[in-house]
Amino acid sequence: MVVTLIQQILVMLAMMAVGVVLVRVGMIDERGVRQLSSIAMYVATPAVIIQAFAIEFTMEQLVNAGWMALFFSLALALSIALARVACGRADRVGQFAVIFSNSGFVGIPIITGLLGAEYVFYVTITMAVGTFVMWTYGIWLISGDPSQVSLRKIVTNPAVIALAIGIALFFAPVTLPGMASQFLTGMANLNTGLAMIVLGANLGSSNLGLMFADRRLYKASAFRLLVVPVAVAALCLLMPTSSEMRTTLFIIMACPCGAATSMLAQLYGGDYQYGTGLVVMTTLLSMVTMPAVLTAALQML
Repeated sequence: MVVTLIQQILVMLAMMAVGVVLVRVGMIDERGVRQLSSIAMYVATPAVIIQAFAIEFTMEQLVNAGWMALFFSLALALSIALARVACGRADRVGQFAVIFSNSGFVGIPIITGLLGAEYVFYVTITMAVGTFVMWTYGIWLISGDPSQVSLRKIVTNPAVIALAIGIALFFAPVTLPGMASQFLTGMANLNTGLAMIVLGANLGSSNLGLMFADRRLYKASAFRLLVVPVAVAALCLLMPTSSEMRTTLFIIMACPCGAATSMLAQLYGGDYQYGTGLVVMTTLLSMVTMPAVLTAALQML
């Protein structure tokens, strides 16, 4: 578990380094970074969602998916409350970082290695719920502008459309043709690389001294990596499911903050340099915190 975690984080850091180099040598500028952010959020992420739901339907999976969606929603609500306590009303980007974790890139390999590939499906359930919350409450939180969130914008958002398509595919007795499956795989594979390059580019154009001197980073990171997982561990004990399902939810909520913290801040006028600092710091610290909290939690769950 620890080896898998460290490997994933080192891969993330290597991808970020590419972004740093690209911006330092002038191959991409601020406009280019915004365009890459848009491709990641509006093309690659929807492909990940659709691909995750394109699996064979079983009743057991449906029941377990329902429990996972319910308890993940409760975990998000708990995280929202804790984020407000940790960061206050003014620090909107910090709140976002405390609430939304990087369950896809960090969580999936750990869950696969620890529990088995069959539990990755339940990660996608949380990603589906999280996508809806992120593009509603999360957008309002980052932008501070309620007009950015509307029913029309929600139903026409590519990520939400992808969620609807994915759910339909899950229930439909059909299998995607080979070409469609290959297309989705190709688009989905762009997601992590683009997100990390954007983070690296933001990091390369930031004043690192000022970034890491910001005390808000440390409080938000502590809540994201320690306080939220501990609180969610207590919630997991209430799940009327297997210990593997409870462990899956816990791992998801113990991950560092998601790359969307920086990308959405950049797209919606937030403090994206602060968001980048949160992603980098929580990712580095998670090399220590995740093995520690997972080892403790596995004794309980």
